[in-house]
Amino acid sequence: MACIKSAQRAALTALAPDAPYLAAGTMTGAVDLSFSASANIEIFRLDFQSDSPDLPLLAAAPSPDRFNRLSWSRPGAVEGDSFSLGLLAGGLSDGSVAVWNPLSLISSEGKAEDAMVARLEKHTGPVCGLEFSELTPNRLASGAEQGELCIWDLKNPVEPIVYPPLKSVGSHAQAEISCLSWNPKFQHIVASTSSNGMTVVWDLRNQKPLTSFSDSNRRKCSVLQWNPDMSTQLIVASDDDSSPSLRVWDVRKTISPVREFVGHSKGVIAMSWCPYDSSFLLTCSKDNRTICWDTVSGEIISELPASANWNFDLHWYRKIPGVIAASSFDGKIGIYNLEFSGIYAAGDAVGAPARQRAPVPKWLKCSTGASFGFGGKLVSFHPVAPTQGAQASTSEVHVHNLVIEQSLVSRSAEFEDAILNGDKSSLRALCEKKSQESLSDEERETWGFLMIMFEDGDFVRTKLLAHLGFEPPQAPPASSPDELSQTLADTLNLDHATITDYADAQFLTDNGDDFFNNPQPSEASLAEDLVSTNGQQTEQEMSGDVVPSDPSIDKSIQHALVVGDYKGAVNQCLSANRIADALVIAHAGGSALWESTRNHYLKNSISPYLKVVSAMVGNDLMSFVSTWPLSSWKETLALLCTFAQKEEWHVLCDTLASRLLNIGDTLAATLCYICAGNIDKAVEIWSRTLKSEDGGKIYVDLLQDLMEKTITLALATGHKRFSSSLSKLVENYAELLASQGLLKTAMEYLKLLGSDEHSNELAILRDRIACSMEGHSKHISLICLPIFCL
Repeated sequence: MACIKSAQRAALTALAPDAPYLAAGTMTGAVDLSFSASANIEIFRLDFQSDSPDLPLLAAAPSPDRFNRLSWSRPGAVEGDSFSLGLLAGGLSDGSVAVWNPLSLISSEGKAEDAMVARLEKHTGPVCGLEFSELTPNRLASGAEQGELCIWDLKNPVEPIVYPPLKSVGSHAQAEISCLSWNPKFQHIVASTSSNGMTVVWDLRNQKPLTSFSDSNRRKCSVLQWNPDMSTQLIVASDDDSSPSLRVWDVRKTISPVREFVGHSKGVIAMSWCPYDSSFLLTCSKDNRTICWDTVSGEIISELPASANWNFDLHWYRKIPGVIAASSFDGKIGIYNLEFSGIYAAGDAVGAPARQRAPVPKWLKCSTGASFGFGGKLVSFHPVAPTQGAQASTSEVHVHNLVIEQSLVSRSAEFEDAILNGDKSSLRALCEKKSQESLSDEERETWGFLMIMFEDGDFVRTKLLAHLGFEPPQAPPASSPDELSQTLADTLNLDHATITDYADAQFLTDNGDDFFNNPQPSEASLAEDLVSTNGQQTEQEMSGDVVPSDPSIDKSIQHALVVGDYKGAVNQCLSANRIADALVIAHAGGSALWESTRNHYLKNSISPYLKVVSAMVGNDLMSFVSTWPLSSWKETLALLCTFAQKEEWHVLCDTLASRLLNIGDTLAATLCYICAGNIDKAVEIWSRTLKSEDGGKIYVDLLQDLMEKTITLALATGHKRFSSSLSKLVENYAELLASQGLLKTAMEYLKLLGSDEHSNELAILRDRIACSMEGHSKHISLICLPIFCL
């Protein structure tokens, strides 16, 4: 043990039950460095936050005489705030008991002598037995010579009440009372031991001894203590050097001790049983040893560093388990911490084998507890009542499946079922359902595009055209020659029949009056009129608004044509802005001349639709995609659907998407990235929603939305290689699934990343999931092991 605080005093001590204070009273027979014969009562502060090794002194007052015993009551002994620290009593050498108010003593400001509230004078001889009751803090028991035991009621310390003194007689009579102790569970039971070796257990209700006992040799008894947990057991020790052992007695059967602890070589002077754990007992002896015992095994756990003189007083500090106070004849009060005790018992050599590991104190044990484990597991433990005949209580360990994100589990299971077989019809149905359930237009459009990606072959572009609002032309059904002939014959028959029927209807009616009275023009006259009319019309057309051409240009073009110079004729037509003539002549001059003339025409055309024609006939869709206004991105994508070759489709869509992303149109860019099959770019845009709560959704729901779209796009494009950022996203999602107990599903997602680990974290996650799936029972036993070791 290590000494953490100290004060240079040869004094008995008492620790405040509920406050960080230590009281010290000058020890009877002790000699300090100044050889002073004065007696004082002092209070020190237990300041463990300070780095100073010295205990700070708060108050001091003179005492009527020196002390044989010191006791500090719990608060409540006296009503009122002025006694909030309880009472402090000292058994003096002159046979009196002095009682102080420690609160007044601390705050007296130089008038500490006024802090004494009572002086109890009943005994003759030094008062060596003194203790406040834990259960009834206003009761104080005191014992001195002739075995006389007094019970005081200090509820009103100014006017204390003393009950009739208790005194044993006959063979059970006690001599000088050396120590007494209240039972920790029964307020009417108190035990006292004396210098003649007789120990008496008193029943205060009946004012008589309940039982008494002594060992066969009537050894002189110096101290006794009740077991804090076992109300019928107490331990008695002797300061006789010939019998330094500790004897445990059960008051129900006092024929012989229950147990005996042997370790000291000289008489035991003081003893203190740990109030937190009855398996720890402190004793100090005239052999200069202060030992901490394990009362269960009887082994010595540790001991305080040896000093030149022995300790004569010991106490456990109730506010901090494991902290003790010890007073020695070296003139020192030391505060020690049990946590720094050594692992070897006293007398063990360094090279000797270590004894069994010291037991864990109760205050470090957890009676109940829980711990989260990997894979959505919660391990809990709690004590169970010991079975009959068992020496110690045991604990039960339970492993629970803990699901926190119910929505994630249900949605993940539903999505897994939908993509289980990878059937395109099932995946289209999934996308259609997601599109219908979407609350935003962006989500609805995204799932609509994803649904189209699962169409068969080239039908994807046809469906995409229709989705963009462009209905492709319907080719008329091809007709066979027989069908055409039959149609023509039917037409002719129909016309013939019509004419015949008309003629028959005309000549079967007698309309002579009309015919003869209103003569009709003859066919000959009609023909003459037709010729005359046509001639006039032709002249009018020939003489209409016709711009006369330049004869010189006409002659030059004609000369070039005569000699077969089609290229020269075309150039002259283009120079004269005769585009139509140039195209006709170029058609006659061959394909090369035709293409160059056509390209010249399209290049210099200002009509927007001819830009589309130029891209189509020139097979230069990349220039068109790179320059066409982004406000018409749907027309551009539709053009790609119609004319782009299979090998250039993804590049063109990706270029269009990049342009849209640069101007901030993320939805249009995402749709084009979907068409291009660029899953990394699409996921990069979708991942932006994870940084903010979209529509009130929490991170888990947003991550589930993202993974559903990501996996759907991966299945649509057959994408099998993921970037490091996408791999990290899948890894995070798999870890989240594993935390909800979906180990198999999490492993399936990790398999999508392939065998090439992108990070050590991914490899570790795979191993943890695999181990959890294969060796779950092994992990349970490993988790339980530390619990049972406690």
